[in-house]
Amino acid sequence: MKIGVGLLMAAMALTPLTDGFSKALGADQTAFFITFSRYFVAGVIALGIAFVFKKPIEIPRHDRLGQVFRTGLMMGAMTSLIFALSVVPLAKAVGGFLIAPVVASLISVLLYKEKMDGFRFTGALLSFAGAYVILRPEGSLELGTFMALLGGTLLGAYLAATRRACACGDAFSTLVVQCILGSLMVAPLAFWNGIPSISMQSLIYIVALGAVSAICHFLTVAAYNRADASVLAPFFYFNIVFAIPVGYFWFNEVPTQTTLIGLAGITLGGVIAMLSTNAHVNPFTGILAIPWQYVKNFSLKI
Repeated sequence: MKIGVGLLMAAMALTPLTDGFSKALGADQTAFFITFSRYFVAGVIALGIAFVFKKPIEIPRHDRLGQVFRTGLMMGAMTSLIFALSVVPLAKAVGGFLIAPVVASLISVLLYKEKMDGFRFTGALLSFAGAYVILRPEGSLELGTFMALLGGTLLGAYLAATRRACACGDAFSTLVVQCILGSLMVAPLAFWNGIPSISMQSLIYIVALGAVSAICHFLTVAAYNRADASVLAPFFYFNIVFAIPVGYFWFNEVPTQTTLIGLAGITLGGVIAMLSTNAHVNPFTGILAIPWQYVKNFSLKI
């Protein structure tokens, strides 16, 4: 169990690096192009691994339309987050995105008639209060923070849809399909004005973005093979702990007191919601949110 928690903490420590690369690329590239690059490179890496180790890529036929729908939600979520990263501090953007697990829990209650217990109610209340604090710190709407919260809402819808998916494919196949299919979905918008000019530094960032994203996924897979989902769930919120120093040392961003209060509300609310006996949704908020029921069936030795 300790090894599983350690592996997940390593994934959460690396995840803000992907956000940092995305933010750095946002100075010259559109959010659509960064999203395309992120998923395309990660998909190519995953395909290479599948080829070397001769691992088949299989998605059940009866769930292919569902896979397209869920991938579309993920692309919308990640594009919204990357746009937010380009205009607001990294910690604020990531913190707004962390509202996803609570949104997923509420969708499960409203649409799937799951029980609304005290944990879910309290968690939702705290998270939405925190979101309100960082969204309107001075009574005015901040577009970047709004986009981060929109991304978190879309990710929550993705997690809720995944929770009810009847697919039984493994995590590796899900990774490959979502990366390649997702990059194809956003490609028309990514190249709407032609092929963008890419400097050598940007190219390095793009490759690093895809590589680190893939590493985070496999660390998460390994963690779920070594510890129960209920044990690991709260540790996903350590993402924000690592995001703050990345923003400070890389972009010289210092979170305001109001932002920290809002982030604390979102994080605490999410952790409380995870205590619900019905909360089985994986709150993975890095680049590749993989359903926990897929993850635990994937064998990976590290």
